[in-house]
Amino acid sequence: MTDLHLVVPQPAPGEWYGRQDVLEALEAAGWTAADPEYPLSILRHPSGAVWAVTNECDDSSLDCPNGAVIAFPSDTPSVVITAACLAATHTPTP
Repeated sequence: MTDLHLVVPQPAPGEWYGRQDVLEALEAAGWTAADPEYPLSILRHPSGAVWAVTNECDDSSLDCPNGAVIAFPSDTPSVVITAACLAATHTPTP
């Protein structure tokens, strides 16, 4: 398995791209659209994790494979959301 290196640029003051940056980072890590009707707001990882934008304010949530659910308010930095999603899909090796 190769290491995944992601660069999530910070938007300039006053600019907001929604969660497009999280979506692109997760797709680069192997996540895919979970619902064809909402390709830009719900992603699934083969591990069973699901990340979704939950409203027009860009709040989002992560359903972890172990059943935990993490809510991210809209002011949560994209790098935090991306890191949490990637960590939720990691399977420790013995």
